[in-house]
Amino acid sequence: MTEPANRPEESGRRATIFAVTSGKGGVGKTSLSVNLACEFSRRGHRTIIVDTDLGLANAHILAGIRPTRTLSDYVEGKAELAEIVETGPCKVKFISGGSGVKAMANLDDNGRARICVAIEELTPFCDVVVLDTGAGVSKGVTDFVAMADQAIVVTTSNFAAIADAYGIVKVVVQDGYRNPIHCVVNRVRSPEEAEQVFLKLKGCTERFLGFDLNWLGLLPEDTSVEGAVLKRAPFSEVYPGSVAARYLAKLASSLEKHLGAPQPAAQVAKS
Repeated sequence: MTEPANRPEESGRRATIFAVTSGKGGVGKTSLSVNLACEFSRRGHRTIIVDTDLGLANAHILAGIRPTRTLSDYVEGKAELAEIVETGPCKVKFISGGSGVKAMANLDDNGRARICVAIEELTPFCDVVVLDTGAGVSKGVTDFVAMADQAIVVTTSNFAAIADAYGIVKVVVQDGYRNPIHCVVNRVRSPEEAEQVFLKLKGCTERFLGFDLNWLGLLPEDTSVEGAVLKRAPFSEVYPGSVAARYLAKLASSLEKHLGAPQPAAQVAKS
């Protein structure tokens, strides 16, 4: 991978890796990943989003990108890492995981490890890496959560979603994950509803796992989100004045505390 001329200083600085995950599909995890990446970029943080929902990647749809090459090409040796990096909305750098690729869905330990190494190779060239993981508790999910500096678990007030959110936290904690795990409750009708969901989850993680789950915030039910999906664009970009966009900004501000100051804009160079 060719290094950019204005590479980070030789201070050992590396990007902060956030893994956005969920136990259950359909809770808005990918929408949060894409919009968080855009919000970080708007604030001057050089941001890369990597769609690690292997085999069923769809972050590119919400970002309005038609990727020419994906992680599948990289794993198969058909492309170098720099060749699969696309530019998305808000100047976010984007790597697609490949959609409908059976080989990626069944990727073995070595294949996933190669992707993890590639993600680490990106960290000197940006400030933030957002991993949009798959849903569930398979190794195809937990391997990427395990490498993150911070994890964000997304749920809704749906009982199954809450139970599955606890499930993913349980698996990664029992596997030895000790970095912060933040909770976002999506599609709620009130802050009180979100608080009740979080307290249920937090109570379970403390009682049964001895783990302190962090409260990050909520995203309300907002028709702008679905409208943005139809437009194939991030809701924070096409509806910046929406209620969802305002709450997103609060989430980003909380996570921003874990980052360094924004660096001068730099692009991941293509070889």
